[in-house]
Amino acid sequence: MLLVIVGCIFSGCLSPAETPADGSPRLKLLTEEFPPYNYIGPEGNLTGSSTGIAREIATRLREDVEIELVAWSDGYNRTLTTPGTALFSTARTAERENLFRWVGPIGSYDIVFYARNNSGISLSSLDDAKKAGTIAVVRDNARHQYLLARNVSNFALYPDDESCVRALMSGECQLWLGSSVVVSRTLDQAGYQPGDIRPLYTVQKSELYIAFNNQTSPGTVAAWQDTLDAMKKDGTYGAILARYGLAGPSAGTGTPAAPGVVSSRISPDDTTTVLMALADSRLSAIATSLEVLAMTSEAKSGDWQQIRPLLIALEDRTGEARFWYALPDGSYYTTVDNLTTSNLASRPYFPGVLAGKTSIGSVVVSYSTGRTTAIIAVPVFDDRKRVTGVLGSSVYLDLLSADISKALPLPANMYFVALDRDGLTVLHSRSELIGRQSAVQGTPAEIDAVRAILAKEEGQVTFSSEGMQQTVTFRTSPITGWKYGIGVEG
Repeated sequence: MLLVIVGCIFSGCLSPAETPADGSPRLKLLTEEFPPYNYIGPEGNLTGSSTGIAREIATRLREDVEIELVAWSDGYNRTLTTPGTALFSTARTAERENLFRWVGPIGSYDIVFYARNNSGISLSSLDDAKKAGTIAVVRDNARHQYLLARNVSNFALYPDDESCVRALMSGECQLWLGSSVVVSRTLDQAGYQPGDIRPLYTVQKSELYIAFNNQTSPGTVAAWQDTLDAMKKDGTYGAILARYGLAGPSAGTGTPAAPGVVSSRISPDDTTTVLMALADSRLSAIATSLEVLAMTSEAKSGDWQQIRPLLIALEDRTGEARFWYALPDGSYYTTVDNLTTSNLASRPYFPGVLAGKTSIGSVVVSYSTGRTTAIIAVPVFDDRKRVTGVLGSSVYLDLLSADISKALPLPANMYFVALDRDGLTVLHSRSELIGRQSAVQGTPAEIDAVRAILAKEEGQVTFSSEGMQQTVTFRTSPITGWKYGIGVEG
């Protein structure tokens, strides 16, 4: 799915026909103990920023809702299977995209590995975490799913973060995959001090949403999204977050363009060209730097101790990438891990580089970090023109997307997207959609639009997504083969 932002209220979405015949509440909202977003306050009442936002939306819509505090796994599975339910605060991830209907964002948070302060453990990558011991994580939450999606198996499941902290401090687990936003309160509830643990490695930033059961009518979801957008425009949303010491994401649809935002009067075709130039120039610059390094005596030596300082210097100047060196058998070193336990021989780009060709833009999930990355890989030749190694860079596509968002700010009704040759979403204004298999995921109209884009070098496609018309102008990069597009809603 390229982007789904619903901007209209369908007629009849709040009609009495949606009220169950037994008179029970039309919608049940489920949530967990997850401060400061949703939690039981000192007086025993359910509070938090997301709770306040959900209540305000329901009040404005005159919705009769019931909010229930449950264990996360219970709430997640009930919302998956029970019509008339919604779950907050829910991280919107590629793995969950088609499982729910989404309203938000209503907040954001970091996913962080923690250890006991005196453990002596240090992490610089997900690969390190795989070797550091058992990871405590909450069953079925986004952090659990993050580990599963990256083939991490050394974890133990707990019902909540408080239980995870107790397992960490008792020595039952060596790591806790938690969140920087909730860590202080969780430690306090578990009876520990902030100095008892320390953050080791931030793996991901996530945006939080209200996740509705998939059978919820598009009109109901549209009404909730429209009301949330109105709250962001009139200041209510920001005021609610401020009560809990939080700052919110951008106002989303309907927000006036900030100074410097690309004018909607500039054609999408021109903006697509600028988007392609911004992304391709960054990838090409890394490739050029690696090709220059590949000609040095240090790279030709094949000695990691000589190669590593060169890559570290390059990595320090390229914030969105990690650099590595591979041997022809696929074993490889990174600037952080040195010799890794993984192997690159099965990667699709690797045989081509061993044949002497530079590869730019192959997209993989990094073995060492677990993040979706674009690969730049160049061969290292000896004096006989034989390939003796590979210099490479793994560019984090979420960080590249964030950089492009800053360099190419768009009006509220526009977004950027890039697809690789297989229809995988590699860049997006909404980072949670990166890594999505857009050619097979989404509604039939969305899938048809992606396939139309993949079938042509450039052009324009128009399709409808949950009542909103979307037009994407696209063109193909001669460097990566990616399809860069600018979408316009409405």
